[in-house]
Amino acid sequence: MADHYDTVKGVDWREVLPWTTLTRAFSVAVSIPVLLLAAIGTGLTVSGWQLADSLLIPESPAVALAGAISEEPGEPGDPEDASQEGEEFTRSESLETAVEDPAESAGEMAPGEYVDADNPALMAAVIVPAKPKESDSLFEQLLQGEALALIGQLHDTLFGGQRQLDAKTGYALCIVDFAWLLIVWGFFGATITRIAVIRIGRGERIGLKEAMADVRKKYVSYVMSPLFVLVSCFVLSLPIVLISLLLNFDIGVILASILWIVVLVAGIGVTVLLTGFFFGWPLMWPTISAEEAGDVYEATSRTFAYTFQAPLQYLFYTLVSIAIWVPSVMLVQNFTAVAEQVVFSGMSIASEEASILQDYITGEATLDNQSGSFQVGANIMYGLHWFGHLMADAFCVGFFFASFSGVYLLLRRFVDHTPLDEVFVIDDKTKYGLDDLIKESSDQPTETAS
Repeated sequence: MADHYDTVKGVDWREVLPWTTLTRAFSVAVSIPVLLLAAIGTGLTVSGWQLADSLLIPESPAVALAGAISEEPGEPGDPEDASQEGEEFTRSESLETAVEDPAESAGEMAPGEYVDADNPALMAAVIVPAKPKESDSLFEQLLQGEALALIGQLHDTLFGGQRQLDAKTGYALCIVDFAWLLIVWGFFGATITRIAVIRIGRGERIGLKEAMADVRKKYVSYVMSPLFVLVSCFVLSLPIVLISLLLNFDIGVILASILWIVVLVAGIGVTVLLTGFFFGWPLMWPTISAEEAGDVYEATSRTFAYTFQAPLQYLFYTLVSIAIWVPSVMLVQNFTAVAEQVVFSGMSIASEEASILQDYITGEATLDNQSGSFQVGANIMYGLHWFGHLMADAFCVGFFFASFSGVYLLLRRFVDHTPLDEVFVIDDKTKYGLDDLIKESSDQPTETAS
């Protein structure tokens, strides 16, 4: 009996190792349309947040030194004014001893601590600095449930300085920033996911104009899908608040204990929703972009289903994306730096003013002594270099949306056994609505008869 051998002509790595599909996220992220979308979205986000800060946060009043004496309403240096500010001053036992016997205690006092006892205002000016509290590490803050504090620290890092805001201003700023984030990235981020699901899933390209047109039709769904989960959390938390009001009365404690099971169930429900939202929200927009019936309900249901049904696969695909992202960022950033150094080297060879321009572009010098035309040209060059760096930084944002679009397709394949290339596209069959099809079918017999 003759043996029959089959020759292997190729290996479909997408079937053998489906996670290799995530390597396409790099090509999507470095494409010009995605870089432009990510750069514009980043610029609009930061600009909107800065505008919100300027509108909601008043100018900080000048901080007076402890011990400073008010000029009003009394005369300068009036001891009565200093006594009114006693709450801001720190008491020093060594100074009290010095008042009784300055000569005896002067030798025991630290240099600069002795103050003339005849002037109470100068005595009050001595301040004992408080020892700064050592901040916990990022991991410890996450374990202690201080995620909101980390968001506040990130916001302060972006816009400079630690600001003490009252509760109302803090909540208002958080709501405005989050709403602006959804408005901006509900369009730009969603457009990136639309480009990515077609490029990664089907291996096809889609034009920027067509992708933006697709997103515009479902823009409300993109914006409302994260809000739907947060509103659900708010509704579930209402029984907790209402039943907790009973704790203000003695008899109410007994009634609250009877209804406390409702509080526990609502607390568990809110925790489940927040957990699924925290880990699964990057999958919401790819869901709407890839599915024909993509809406708020489908984005929420698929996101929670894939997050809780395949957590290990989700973690593995995320780690693969990070493994691709790290060298990709190094490559893009180094490419940008090398290109800039090539430009600076050419400038130094051809122009004597190259050092001044280079220092100005890098932020190490100013152009105060230069002519007006020189400053205009230098500012244009500075803007171009800044935009180049913005494009390099926008790669991270574009890769984030592109990689999670691929993760969504892989999770859908694992859970629902849906092929990767099953991504909704608008072709001739789906381009026209029912009215257009009826009109087209009625026109065909007329054309045939004529």
